[in-house]
Amino acid sequence: MSRKGFTLIELLVVIGIIAVLVAVLLPALSAARMVSVRAQCLSNIRQLQTAQVAYATDQDDLILAAGDGSVVGSWIGVLEPYGARPEVRRCPADRSPFFEQPFPGTDPEKLRATSYAINNYVSPTHAPFGIQPIVKLSEVSQSSTVIHMGELAETGSYAGSDHLHVQNFYLTIAPQITISLINQQMPLGRHGGQEMSWDAKLNFSFLDGHAESLKIRQVYTDPTTNLFVPPQFIKQSDLEE
Repeated sequence: MSRKGFTLIELLVVIGIIAVLVAVLLPALSAARMVSVRAQCLSNIRQLQTAQVAYATDQDDLILAAGDGSVVGSWIGVLEPYGARPEVRRCPADRSPFFEQPFPGTDPEKLRATSYAINNYVSPTHAPFGIQPIVKLSEVSQSSTVIHMGELAETGSYAGSDHLHVQNFYLTIAPQITISLINQQMPLGRHGGQEMSWDAKLNFSFLDGHAESLKIRQVYTDPTTNLFVPPQFIKQSDLEE
């Protein structure tokens, strides 16, 4: 009894159909993965913000202080007892090499401790020059509109920090390079949108405890139009170069 097999043409047709299906499905799968990773990262930063709220409740309304990016001496270590475990501090999309290898030139050796950074305008330490440091959460009006944490650049001079220098987002003599200056501190394009683009999307948490995925243009365009500076400082926002 003879068996009928596939002809070469039939095999090529089947392979062609599979190739077309793969080409159609891959972008959808990639987009779905990006959405999933963004959601996990958003969950992480929300948990960190919940830990800040718990810390403030336990510590007479104190707000977290930024440090040098190490676990000891900054908000990173302070929040660990409140549920901010190392895995929560790392975004699944963060590909920084410094989680595994030390930053060059550090002695003792220092590793990256977090994917997230405190807004320095709402830290008792590292407040911009001329700004009265905020010590308690209750000092910030309209807390639901003020960013507390954002995502941190994976490489470069800010990769080992635990806070953002928001006053360095803008140069009065060269406002056209604002997006480039922001990109030095935050990983634009990590969660959608083109790198070095105002439509790049990142995750942010707010002082009232909620978190959102937002485009950069929704949180910052210049020193007087942004969600990093508490309303009481918006008019005296320094343009430190």
